[in-house]
Amino acid sequence: MSPDAPAGLLGSTVVQLPVKPGLVGLYLGNVIVPGRFEPHRIQGFAGRAEDVAELDTAAMIRNYGLGKIPGWGPLDHLYLLRFTAGHTFPFRTSYGSTDREIAHELGMARVYPPPYLGTGYFPGVDHPLPEYVLQLTEIPAGAELLVRRGDNTEERLAQYHSRKVGWIPDQKDVFGEAAFFSPPVSLPPLVRRGYTARYRGGDFDAEFAGPARVVLHPLPGAAAPADFGETYGFRMKAVDQVELDDLTFVRTLCRWRGGTFELLGRTRDTADLHLADEDYLTARDLGLSEVDYRVWRKTVPANELTDVRTESVPVPLEGQFQ
Repeated sequence: MSPDAPAGLLGSTVVQLPVKPGLVGLYLGNVIVPGRFEPHRIQGFAGRAEDVAELDTAAMIRNYGLGKIPGWGPLDHLYLLRFTAGHTFPFRTSYGSTDREIAHELGMARVYPPPYLGTGYFPGVDHPLPEYVLQLTEIPAGAELLVRRGDNTEERLAQYHSRKVGWIPDQKDVFGEAAFFSPPVSLPPLVRRGYTARYRGGDFDAEFAGPARVVLHPLPGAAAPADFGETYGFRMKAVDQVELDDLTFVRTLCRWRGGTFELLGRTRDTADLHLADEDYLTARDLGLSEVDYRVWRKTVPANELTDVRTESVPVPLEGQFQ
């Protein structure tokens, strides 16, 4: 077992990630910024919702350590992306260091700048909260985007339907980027990545949808089986993971100037790269842009890529009540 396996986390665990205020409108408006942001995906530092259930908004902000993060944005309220984990596969306990040599001595390659602690806890003030690193993943179906206000009231702003539909805002009379693209807004398959499943002898794209559940989508260009239902003009079906023949995580990796990257998009001349190495020193040295909190990307000449390869990782199936 990996030394940073996510202890205390199950597929049935409800998790949440603080969301930078400046990105909320992009999620609500289903705005895709090529090479920089996709509202269908998330990466960051997650915690269990149960650990903060008794805290007020101010205490949550303090104990997530958001006030220590330069450029986070206003702290008078808190935005959260909340969902059922679905599976432990994309999560890791946040062990590591702010120093590369110390991280290597610990047997870890995870190096983030302060206020990161590397102890498995958020850099909070008075209430230690277990912290998990969520690797880049397609947002599970049914996820919610919420705001916790200073008076401790909580409001849901939108719910994520699926990778074919995107976010459905609760309010229709919004302004700015939150009103840019109403659903359905599909995640464009520029480079195939994410979960794929084999079900009754057929291959499908998949996304988590609650405890040990997945939603299946026909592959691009393939016809949907007759028992797939239709929503927003797309055919899809929710099943238990135990009904699948197998589940696999697929992404395209490459090397660029000494770093390991995931390839998210490509034209004839350029490539959109997402840093797979969890090492902020690599990001700094290569001049990458921090497009979200501790998420680094860059668009580079396609002819500079080396060792382009597809990574396919089997994902153990979880039972319905596991």
